[in-house]
Amino acid sequence: MTLLQFQIVSAQQDEFEIVTRNIANHLKQTTKVTTNDVLKLKQTQKPDGSWSDIDYGSSVITLWQPITHLQRIKNYAIAMNNEPNNKFNEQIVTGLQYWLKTAPKSKNWWYNDIATPLAIGEILVLLDETKFVYPKECKDSLLESMKRGDPYKEKGANKLDIAMHYLYRACASKDEKLMDSAVNQLFAPIEFSTLEGLQHDYSYFQHGKQLYLAGYGAVFLMGEYKAASAVRNTKFALSNEKQKLLHTYLTQTFLRAIRGRYSDFNIEGRSISRPDILDKKNAIPDGYAENMLQILAIAKSINPSDVTEIENAIKRINEVRPVSFGIESFHKQFYCADYTLHQRKNYAFNVRTVSSRTKRTETGNGENLFGQFLADGATNIQRTGDEYYNIMPLWEWDKIPGITSRDYVDNLPATIEWGENGSTDFVGGVSDGKYGCTAYDMNYNDVQAKKACFFFDKEIVCLGAGINSKAEENITTTLNQCWLKGEVKIGNNKLLLAETEKLENPSWIWHDRIGYCFLQNTKATVSANTQKGSWKYINKGYSDVTIEGKVFKLFIDHGSKPVNESYAYCVLPDISFKKMNKSAVNIDIVANNNDIQAAANNELKMLQICFYKPQTLVYKQLKITVDQPCLLFIKNIGKNQPEVWVSDPSQKLSEITVSVEVNNKTATKKIRLPDNENKGKSVLMN
Repeated sequence: MTLLQFQIVSAQQDEFEIVTRNIANHLKQTTKVTTNDVLKLKQTQKPDGSWSDIDYGSSVITLWQPITHLQRIKNYAIAMNNEPNNKFNEQIVTGLQYWLKTAPKSKNWWYNDIATPLAIGEILVLLDETKFVYPKECKDSLLESMKRGDPYKEKGANKLDIAMHYLYRACASKDEKLMDSAVNQLFAPIEFSTLEGLQHDYSYFQHGKQLYLAGYGAVFLMGEYKAASAVRNTKFALSNEKQKLLHTYLTQTFLRAIRGRYSDFNIEGRSISRPDILDKKNAIPDGYAENMLQILAIAKSINPSDVTEIENAIKRINEVRPVSFGIESFHKQFYCADYTLHQRKNYAFNVRTVSSRTKRTETGNGENLFGQFLADGATNIQRTGDEYYNIMPLWEWDKIPGITSRDYVDNLPATIEWGENGSTDFVGGVSDGKYGCTAYDMNYNDVQAKKACFFFDKEIVCLGAGINSKAEENITTTLNQCWLKGEVKIGNNKLLLAETEKLENPSWIWHDRIGYCFLQNTKATVSANTQKGSWKYINKGYSDVTIEGKVFKLFIDHGSKPVNESYAYCVLPDISFKKMNKSAVNIDIVANNNDIQAAANNELKMLQICFYKPQTLVYKQLKITVDQPCLLFIKNIGKNQPEVWVSDPSQKLSEITVSVEVNNKTATKKIRLPDNENKGKSVLMN
């Protein structure tokens, strides 16, 4: 061997050693194992390497118990890494041999092709780091068993997870070709896609064009930052360009959908039916040992020059600072994902919709059994963040906050798995980055409605028009269904005395510093009842133990077989009862019908309009005409040159002509709309 060849081989070995050490250090830091933990495992492990409390014959698709066996072997390996004097040689070897002998399998491909190889790979890396000596045939058999899944055939988070166990296998086998392949596929998802994965508006899709900012989106972040940490200080390190993409998704999308330590229930996909999933301080996705705080610590180290957003989020999640800490006014319409984020220091109000371009929240693997209405304009209203934490087993699922739906006697199970396509195309929003409005032309389950939300600072106006159905059930629009916190007050200073009250034309309802003002005659029902359920009721993999709690619920009743019914209400987040009692909503409902929905904020001098047809709208000194259906947001009302933003929710148009007349002076502009991956994005009329 020449000196050059020796240097090349030595450098390659150094790369493997660095990656192995990085992975082992990360596993030790993120998996807390005490001496008592492993001694207890040792005492309960049988001579053949198994544990009596694990059903190795189980093949269930969720909460698959046999994976616990590998997690326990991993704990041995971590204990040996932490304290070299700890000796669990016999327990590790017999445990691994038992696994190879029984070869448990789940009916869920994810456990077989992802979770199991990942767990085995972590064990092998940890053992290599301690220079653990065990039978070569055992290691070879484990490496062979890891050859599951093909990252080149998968997308998004699934590609990432499979590539990660390829990386572990490459380290354990010192296979440079496999290492190159693994790293290539690990970082391949950090790019814009029009299919699954990271979208051009910085939303995230999985299982088709389905919103998954958390769930698979969280797995994407966790996996990529773990991978970046594993290969740092090597030739495989994450590029600056991909670092920036990942950092932007983390700080400008994912973290903005978390209030304090709790995420928006809209972004979790079918994971919404899992206990504790909204809690980003403690929740750990399947297949991972890390929580979000541990991943954020890695993210800080990967991109150390721009960490303010991350540091602020860590303080909020850890509750060492209030939920408002570091929060700035922000509004974003995710035009790829049909999702709206509206953030203010004192609250968050987000909306989930669905179009013919996207998919509804999925049901699958026995999870999220009643969630088919989640995309019908669900509104996530958070002040403290925990308003919906673990409430899902108790929910009346046809009264998800914000939706218009049939009022069923019992919850209606979903019948279509893995995401149902939306049915209409006029779905989207217009925004300047701080304010905006969202429109949802709904037609689902024999219910039609034009639903719109108009977002300001102190008010969110919600309008519904053209509500039609031939169904026998009453049609309802739900304003909220959250945990009951304190008193419920009804207009004219009346306290809710009964657990349920039907109200004829109430002026407002107040609960937990949130006001709900009715802007037209309304039949409403408000309740503060004890509701019951179980996690198994909504997710077959969990306990059937009954849980209960007091729930605040407020909804409008449109009656049976409504024809062109409507609603108009305004939500006032974070308002004291004293102010609520004297408050006058400074909002004009300019139009609310099948053709136009529009609301104006007089204090902010703003007008937001949903044009469902080419129309002319007159408001005060303004006259606005459009030649195509669109959304308009007009700022600086009262000035001779108002600022006008426009978008095409249908994402079918190439241009729109807008005419704005102010004090008899008219400005007409043919606006060229964004195309390709930016269809639906808002543009400024210059």
